[in-house]
Amino acid sequence: MDIDMCNRINKKHKPIFLVAGRLVYRKGHDFLLDALKRVPCSLEYECRIVGDGPKFEVLSKRCLDDPILQQHVQFKGRIPYADMEREYREADVFIMPSLRETTGSVLLEAMSKGLPIITINKFGGALLVNEKTGWVYDGKTKEELLNGLSSAIIECINNPSEVAYRGKTAKEMSQKYTWSSKLDYYFNIYRKVTMDC
Repeated sequence: MDIDMCNRINKKHKPIFLVAGRLVYRKGHDFLLDALKRVPCSLEYECRIVGDGPKFEVLSKRCLDDPILQQHVQFKGRIPYADMEREYREADVFIMPSLRETTGSVLLEAMSKGLPIITINKFGGALLVNEKTGWVYDGKTKEELLNGLSSAIIECINNPSEVAYRGKTAKEMSQKYTWSSKLDYYFNIYRKVTMDC
């Protein structure tokens, strides 16, 4: 087990959820804030949102105007990649709040840093994330989706050892998606096809 993983298991402070990406409507940050409002006030956690975009001012103002969100949410804005490495290192869980998304390279990047993922059980995220690498939530209505996301967040807060286990598994699984792994995969297909001819 690497040092970052041990630090995550042994730390005593509140869990840190990380969200990274452009702050645009389709990325679901408003949806995430709605879900965070459902997390019981007695639970301690921090949600760090990294990124910039047209929704930055509206979202950050919403958090400043709401005592519950103000207590738990930090907007970091756009940061250099070196600082992003620190954010990954300090975080416990990565959240992809978008309800419509391709796989998102940020998911693989977070997994490669040992973070389990919370994402919707659709699209590319559903192919990468399972009960061993994170939490997926589902629903047919907004209410069901909000309950699913908030329940996953609550489970992470209440079960740090499960977060650590799924983070370790996510890191291991991410190795299947490196460029060298992809190259080997396609080379084997090419070799099989040319041998069959």
